[in-house]
Amino acid sequence: MLTTAHVAGPEQGDIIDETLDLFRANSLFRNFEIKGPVDRLLIILILYISDCLAKIGSARTVPTQIEASKMLNTLSVDNLAIPGDACLVDSRAVR
Repeated sequence: MLTTAHVAGPEQGDIIDETLDLFRANSLFRNFEIKGPVDRLLIILILYISDCLAKIGSARTVPTQIEASKMLNTLSVDNLAIPGDACLVDSRAVR
């Protein structure tokens, strides 16, 4: 378990930037080799981004930026699954 937070310098990207930059390529992988907590976090963030895109994509019409923001805010508080929860789509992958 991570005990301290690592703050990236201005010349380094953080885990969120890396997840967004590599989302498309990483989302195509069926299996990941988990080497540590950062890999687990990357998988959880990929799943969360997928849920966000699915939520926006399921709208009857193309949502405006404000509507999409409201949808994602609702998603973030309604369905927050953490590793080990039965409601996490593939909880066995992040153990």
